[in-house]
Amino acid sequence: TITPFGCIRHSVIKLRSPMKKNNAAKRLNKKCPVLLDHNTLGTKGLGIEVDVEDSLDLDSSVSVFRVDGLWRFSRNLRHRLDLGWFDISRDSTTTLLGNIQIGDTLFPLGTEVTTSFDLQVFKGAYSYSFFQDDRIDLGASFGLFVMPIDFKIDAYGAFEGHESESITAPLPVLGLRADFAITPKLFLKYNVDFFYLEMGQFEGAITDSNLVLEYNAFKYLGFGIGLERFNIYIKAEDEDYPNIDFNGSFEFNYSGLMVYCKVYF
Repeated sequence: TITPFGCIRHSVIKLRSPMKKNNAAKRLNKKCPVLLDHNTLGTKGLGIEVDVEDSLDLDSSVSVFRVDGLWRFSRNLRHRLDLGWFDISRDSTTTLLGNIQIGDTLFPLGTEVTTSFDLQVFKGAYSYSFFQDDRIDLGASFGLFVMPIDFKIDAYGAFEGHESESITAPLPVLGLRADFAITPKLFLKYNVDFFYLEMGQFEGAITDSNLVLEYNAFKYLGFGIGLERFNIYIKAEDEDYPNIDFNGSFEFNYSGLMVYCKVYF
């Protein structure tokens, strides 16, 4: 399946000072902010928030190219492998309308900055259909989401400054799916993957769900339309979780319309 879609509802990055990990940033209700711990300013009790849409001119609505594939590999069609990938990347160049403190760098008023906020998601899962008949297919799955996350801001010219944060988050997921045949060619499909874990100073949660109406118009070609919702939250204050070398937290939420074509055989 190839799917363009997307509307970002909310995304947050919190970066904590490596010297004092127990001080929390204050979270305000903004559209898509980057939150920085007050220790980056050296001011006790002060939380700094940067709204990346308003201050850094990043888009809140994007179109995303997505590829998914599945393979049923048993005679009874109960065993299935799913693979998927999509990339939600945003870049901007803008002139700051005020001073912005990010990490250890104060970007002053009038500075031209280039910002990138990138999230890729690689998905793999195995599922087993525990109930099948001529119209209904119900299954359970387990798999892995691997998500490289990058935030970077650069300034060149009279003032030069650079700040960035990158993590790769591998998170296991459990899932449920349901396919209903309305007619021999028209299907209603629902899928949800979810995960929550606390391990020492690490906390992670993810949900990915979609509901689609799919029509197999031709022998090898079908079309679909539906809704997708994706939420991820990662908080790490130490290296308690494998491959998470990050001191802070990341939160990202989106929902969007899916319109796709499907090749099957």
